Formats: sequence, C-alpha cells, structure tokens
Amino acid sequence: MTEVFHLAEATNLPSIFEHGLTSTKRLFGLTLLPEADQASRLRSHRPDNERLSDSVLIRDQKPMPPSALERALEDGLAPADWYALLNDFVFFWLDPSRVERQRRACGDRPQVLLTFDAASLLDQFGAEAFVSPINSGNARRRPALRGRRTLMPYGRWLESGWPTGTRHRAPVELLFRTTIPVKAPYLLEMRGV
Repeated sequence: MTEVFHLAEATNLPSIFEHGLTSTKRLFGLTLLPEADQASRLRSHRPDNERLSDSVLIRDQKPMPPSALERALEDGLAPADWYALLNDFVFFWLDPSRVERQRRACGDRPQVLLTFDAASLLDQFGAEAFVSPINSGNARRRPALRGRRTLMPYGRWLESGWPTGTRHRAPVELLFRTTIPVKAPYLLEMRGV
C-alpha cells in the first residue's frame, strides 16, 4: 500500500482545511445540536446527503438501507450499531477503480480527490488505523457478512492477516479513528474530478 485515496465534496474543502478529514461523529460534535440528537442521528440511516453547514455536507448511506444491512450483520449487531460504528471513522480507498465508482455515484456534484502517502499516515496514526476486507458502507447486491471483526486494527492485520488467518487478500478500505491533517507529508495531491 503506497497511496490511499479520499474523495471529498468540493463544498467541504473549507471545513477540511480548517478541521482536517474527520469522522461524521466529530463533525456532529462541532454543531450546536444537543448531544441526544447527535447520538440518535449517528445511529440512524441517512437516505440523503445531509448539510450541517455551508462547508459540511455529509454523504448519504443509500447503499446500506436498514433492510439490506440487517441481513448482512453478524454478532448480534443491529443496523443502528453499524451506522454508529462507521460514523466514527475517516475512510480511504486503496484502489483507484473504487474511487471512480464512488465518484460516479456522486452524480454531478463537484468532487475533490485527495491522494495521501499511506506510509506517512500509518507511521503517524497507525495506532488508530483499521482495515476492512469489504466495502463496509455497501449492503446491496449479495452483501458480504460483516460484524465486530470486520474492521480490524491495522497492526493486528499485519501480524496475523484476516480472521481466517490469511493475508493474501489486500484490504479494500483503510480507516482511521482520528482526524487526518490535509497537509504534507501526508497529502500528496489534491485535484478536482
């Protein structure tokens, strides 16, 4: 893994420059919404994009409606648990073709592709890094099962591979449970797509 990619809404750049790439949970924490309302919304499905401010648009969760997600969950998790879990991370793609699929799903909304140096990110934020063998935000079309072991700490994955003991399959996502600065040495390139 040399480069990783994050596709951002162009309208989010002022917030990204001010706060870094941060989780939906942290973005909600920057609002004036009561904590109970924040907690409820973080555990709920977002069928449409949600604007928190002029410079913060949170993406929809159309690819994981509760009915489809429920069939894909293990370990006694409910859809609300999975939404809350994912809302606590910043996501990166490892494969440019997945970035392109996400870009197409964004329609005509202007997007910015942020390319990061994976080694720099992992050197600095590795303790907060996780990997996923699946697109954790999609539960359509024969969704892969997912549960408490799907998002694996990066260090554990390096040591022992996936829960099956294999390491031959590369991760699909790299996730961080921390804010990621959008500057050198982490950021390599930023361009509109």
